[in-house]
Amino acid sequence: MKRCIRGCNHSLDLNLWLLFGAACTAVSQDVLPALQQQVPVAGTGYGGVPGTAQCPCGSGPNANVASPQQVVAFASATGEQGANCQVSKVSVHQDHQSSSGLQLPAITSLYANDAIVKNVQPSKVRIAAVSTVSFMCMDDRVTEPSLATPGGDLGEFILAIASHLQDAQPTQQVVDYYLQKYVETLPASRPLVHCTDDRALSHLEGELPVENLDIRSPPEHVKQEGLLQRLVEFENQGDSHIRLMLKQPEWFQLNNFLVPMVLRSFYSLLWRQHQDPGSSIFHAPKLKLQVLSGESNPQAFLEVVSAGLCHGSGAAPLLTPRDGQRAVLISNLDAVSLHRAELAAFFASQRTAPGPQNTITAERLRQRLDRHGWLALETTGSRIADGLPFYTLTYIEMQTEMMGGERVHGGL
Repeated sequence: MKRCIRGCNHSLDLNLWLLFGAACTAVSQDVLPALQQQVPVAGTGYGGVPGTAQCPCGSGPNANVASPQQVVAFASATGEQGANCQVSKVSVHQDHQSSSGLQLPAITSLYANDAIVKNVQPSKVRIAAVSTVSFMCMDDRVTEPSLATPGGDLGEFILAIASHLQDAQPTQQVVDYYLQKYVETLPASRPLVHCTDDRALSHLEGELPVENLDIRSPPEHVKQEGLLQRLVEFENQGDSHIRLMLKQPEWFQLNNFLVPMVLRSFYSLLWRQHQDPGSSIFHAPKLKLQVLSGESNPQAFLEVVSAGLCHGSGAAPLLTPRDGQRAVLISNLDAVSLHRAELAAFFASQRTAPGPQNTITAERLRQRLDRHGWLALETTGSRIADGLPFYTLTYIEMQTEMMGGERVHGGL
């Protein structure tokens, strides 16, 4: 039986996550009807809720109600990039214990307790409008403040096009069309991100063979030797989520051909961006290949909840997965739901696209996307975060709050 990333010995579905309350604030009302109606999952031809769980994680000592020792206030951090609000406190809740990795005292020290005394928290978290920020891959080797989701922006695009096409057989022409059109809608300040790593590039060089390969701008003779086909082999992928989707597409309820097609489209556009002066993205880059270094060695899994920040205006904290003190896996689950709404609106608007047409509304497509996203997070997370302690960090805005019938201001 598959183990869910929160530590329960059951497969995870949305009903289980709803037991944890705040983590589902941004999506629960819209996604639940989709679950109840058993919407067919993209590329499979059948519906059903994946692995309905009877998991006891939501009760007992690990219930998602933080104790006074687990809720701490930190110094205010002024929001940036359009998110005009201040964070007053963070709730650190341990959902799954482990004998290894970062323990609760270390997590509260890194994200809360010491921030009060040393005033270092503002340098660790930056509030940003989700609409202005790219999504990085869910990887502990990322060294910049970011929002994260399995597979980064490209992983979300794969889920979106799969949800849009459903049972239709994808073609390279259709995938090329949709990715190019979607990239055209992005501002240059928010490029579409795909991750790989130095190990995958080294393996690729050995296969070709070639030395000192610049994967963003490869020589023409290397392309002719089959570079694009090599790039869709799972051994040459440095992102764990993309690699799993290539190896086991059925785990994600994906068409076997879809992920390779999306990767071919991405790299073809990336090379035009770096090599074709006649391309519009040559002068205004819209794609970013993030090459990660070193070995992945996460110490904890953090779910970041921020749906209530800035009066629900779509802001989220940007955290750094790896620095000198820690290496953690981070998932911005409610923030990525906002991003999926944008993807759903894009695909719903494509009425003149080549190939089969889908008349589903943007809202219904977003519900389907959220549901598919839950499956993707559980499938990849249960493998790359297996055995790690799991924490939920809830960022709370500076405002007057109601707690236990009494008004409190700021922190505890």
